[in-house]
Amino acid sequence: MAKLDKLITYAYLREECDMPENLPDKDVEYLIYRSQETLRMLMGDGFYQDFLTNYKNSTLSTVYTTLFAYIKQYLAWQTYEFWVPKANFLKSRAGFRVHIEPNSQAATDTQMATLIKDAKYQANYYKKLFVDYLNNHYSDYPLYEYSCRDDKTGNGFHISAVKNKHRPYTKRCCND
Repeated sequence: MAKLDKLITYAYLREECDMPENLPDKDVEYLIYRSQETLRMLMGDGFYQDFLTNYKNSTLSTVYTTLFAYIKQYLAWQTYEFWVPKANFLKSRAGFRVHIEPNSQAATDTQMATLIKDAKYQANYYKKLFVDYLNNHYSDYPLYEYSCRDDKTGNGFHISAVKNKHRPYTKRCCND
């Protein structure tokens, strides 16, 4: 992993998502990297690189500054979603181990499933806010490739039914 230009700080992440203070920064850095890669997918590479360049140079325009509030929340909650499934575990040379402290016990599978579900819900909520904001203000961001048929919140994998195989393809957009 190359040196990361983080768009959120550890302090912001811990404040926004109430992550534990004692997590090593190196463990959190990889999660932020993964989150920024998902952001890059949502924005498109050109738009993401332009935003990142302006951020690094401290030359964010007014529209980029407005967008940055959505980006920070999305990144924080996406990072949190990536962290929660591993919260009970400790990485060691021999693989993952359940982390146990003397005065507590690890969360049960049911409790972890509830936490994971909640983290996914929050991350998806902020992803939707971010994408909806971009779609509603696409004219402010010329590098953003807006198309109402693009589902930027999904994974892009689609299966079409066999019955539609011989139906002619017609491109429809926005309730046409």
